[in-house]
Amino acid sequence: MDRRLIRTAVFNSPDSDDPALCPDTPEELDAFWRENGNVTIWCGTMFEGGCGRQLMTRRCTAKICHFAHYRSGDSDHRCGRKERGKDSADHLFAKAHLASWLRELGIAAEFTYPEPRGSAVMIRLEDGRSLLVHLDRNRPVDRDNDAWETILGPGVHMTPGVLARRGYVHRIRFDDRPGGGRTMQFGTEVPGEGTTWGSLDDIVPTPKNLLNKTRPVAVRAPAPAAQQVTAPVKRAIVTVTPSAARTAPVTRQPEPIRRALLRLEIALRSHPRRILPAVEVIRRLLDADQEPHEAARLRIALSRGERWLEERARLRRTVVERLQEQPTTELYRQAVELMKDPDASAQERETVAAVEARARRVREQEREAREQARTARREAEDRERAERRAAAEREWAERAERREAERQKAEERSALQARVEKAQNLAPAIRGALKKAAREQRTTTWSEIQQKTGLHQLGRLDHEDKVELLALVESDTAPDAPLWSTLLAADGDSAAVRLHRDVSHRLSRPLPANDADLIIQLAAERTQLHRPW
Repeated sequence: MDRRLIRTAVFNSPDSDDPALCPDTPEELDAFWRENGNVTIWCGTMFEGGCGRQLMTRRCTAKICHFAHYRSGDSDHRCGRKERGKDSADHLFAKAHLASWLRELGIAAEFTYPEPRGSAVMIRLEDGRSLLVHLDRNRPVDRDNDAWETILGPGVHMTPGVLARRGYVHRIRFDDRPGGGRTMQFGTEVPGEGTTWGSLDDIVPTPKNLLNKTRPVAVRAPAPAAQQVTAPVKRAIVTVTPSAARTAPVTRQPEPIRRALLRLEIALRSHPRRILPAVEVIRRLLDADQEPHEAARLRIALSRGERWLEERARLRRTVVERLQEQPTTELYRQAVELMKDPDASAQERETVAAVEARARRVREQEREAREQARTARREAEDRERAERRAAAEREWAERAERREAERQKAEERSALQARVEKAQNLAPAIRGALKKAAREQRTTTWSEIQQKTGLHQLGRLDHEDKVELLALVESDTAPDAPLWSTLLAADGDSAAVRLHRDVSHRLSRPLPANDADLIIQLAAERTQLHRPW
């Protein structure tokens, strides 16, 4: 797989931490856009070296589908991302799954991303405890950190000695979800037994640590010697541990606070225009006296809501600026949707309205242009129909001429074929008569040949028949030898001379231009024909 391809991004804005994974196949990419058709994709700043520019998707068949930057005229604006594979967003997917799990438990938390981005996720719970998700495979886990629990990411190594002293370690790993996204599995590794994988639903936070209900022995973190004991009493004690964890007190919010937090959570998931009212409710609750732990929960929720509003405002500004610079239908549609936000500024609304006014004028001009084009098209169609009629008439006349020409050619071919067949039958006799005249040191005529050979059809031959016949007679005559038919023209008869010229032309033999010189040449060739005998 080409690791230069961008496989991960974030949704909606450059500073978002909502991760996106590009599917591998064109079919899965189509499903991805059906599910996320109204969102934008960004090279987020939550990636180490992320440039914050908007991305598009490339639908490929020869290689996997992937994200790509839009072309930019700014040659200095280069992306600094070094990690682009599907695991480059593990910190964002880990945050998404853990945040959803904590919400289900009714526990408020704040998430941060230590430097370098992608190496870890820090989770601070409302009671002050912290969870560390360590994802950097190239750096050992810092056991001196103040985290209440440490969770290891895919491929993070822990030495057997450390694992034996601790007694267990929690791990996470990811699997691709069809159509984009990643699912997360949670497992607990025990010395000598490996890792048992399950889901976050199996994990319960207790006052001491995270309890894996499928491996409760891990919660006790026994010493290595204690782990080797397999007596039944040991198992009996362990089975009580999950029950104690399940009965650990979990603080419940008062109803107004619970409703406010739930309202914000629902708005953040699927109702963007309800986020500002939900944030204002939380602000009013914070203005009133609250228990410290409730105030902490509200402040964490308020921070999430305000951060989302800031990202949304930044997205509005970006879209409006791009709309002013280079308006497109997609940008305008996105801007109109963003202007429905209750905190959209009057200036932003006026800018989008001005763009819409310009677009309306352009549409009107385009409508008029289309009407003019329609009229011109109708006139052109009328002209085209007239031209087609004229062309059809010309074509009919040309076809008639071609048919007549073909008929004449067929007649000529038929006549030529008959002439050739006639010549083929007569050629041997004529060649023999001419050679006999040469042996007898004399010339001859057509009448004499007819009389001596008894070929009465010679008298019915026209000029063209004779040319064809003599050309066939001379077909095996050497190019440098005189023609046997010279004996028919040696006496200088004008008709015989003309026939000799046509036969020579047919055989591509050069002749003098005037008849006097030709007669002299014929006399010389006659002498040459008589000499061998």
